[in-house]
Amino acid sequence: MLSPPTTCTDASRTRVVVERGVGGRPRVWLEVEAAGGRPAVRPMLVPVPGSDRPRVSLVPDGALLLAGDRVRIEVRVEDGAALDLVEPGGTVAYDMRGGRARWEVDIDLGDEASLTWAGQPLIVAAGADVVRATTVQLGSGARLALRETVVLGRHGEAPSGRIELTTRADTSSGHALLVDAWSVAGADDLLLSVGGARVLGSVLVLGADLPADATTTPAARLDLEAGGTLVRTAADEAHLAQDERTWQLAVHATR
Repeated sequence: MLSPPTTCTDASRTRVVVERGVGGRPRVWLEVEAAGGRPAVRPMLVPVPGSDRPRVSLVPDGALLLAGDRVRIEVRVEDGAALDLVEPGGTVAYDMRGGRARWEVDIDLGDEASLTWAGQPLIVAAGADVVRATTVQLGSGARLALRETVVLGRHGEAPSGRIELTTRADTSSGHALLVDAWSVAGADDLLLSVGGARVLGSVLVLGADLPADATTTPAARLDLEAGGTLVRTAADEAHLAQDERTWQLAVHATR
């Protein structure tokens, strides 16, 4: 059973907004609010020569995640606009010594909007306790490709950390597209949920479908009733749980 949301008084907020401007040129707003002296995730616009599709890198400005951290990332892509989000490296959730951290993502896509988010691994160290919650709202014709990877334990560590992952996606009219939850606490849960593999990789596509041969490694594939695809891969190493071909097909399908 998943635990209720934690109460974190200090929350750092990152906001990225993209709209389709005059003549189709994108306009990008980037905001960050660091709370209580805690590190924040800073959005940085990355030049892409020859492209009118903006790219934003999400860069932590300090050690994340520590006990009591609450990180909230809000992404809004307006009607007809597009955005690529990237991360320069993975995030480590450190030993929290009985505390807990929370990572929240809120994605809002307007009609015919497009977003790709190439997430890097979240490494859950021994003693860490993390809630990671993602909510998505899709307008008519909107498309999303989202990559996530969770690694239980740093190199040489036993997988003794705890993580709760939830993802909920709805249309702008309130129709549920996906409700997904996964929780693991230590090696015993890991054995029961994913056969002992300590890395879980996922590629989620909404508003489009992946081709039948999209995966080249053993993976669990779920084709959603309302359209879209969720592919999950369990492995012992992060690079084995990130099928680059699957991701590139997901990006192609949502552009």
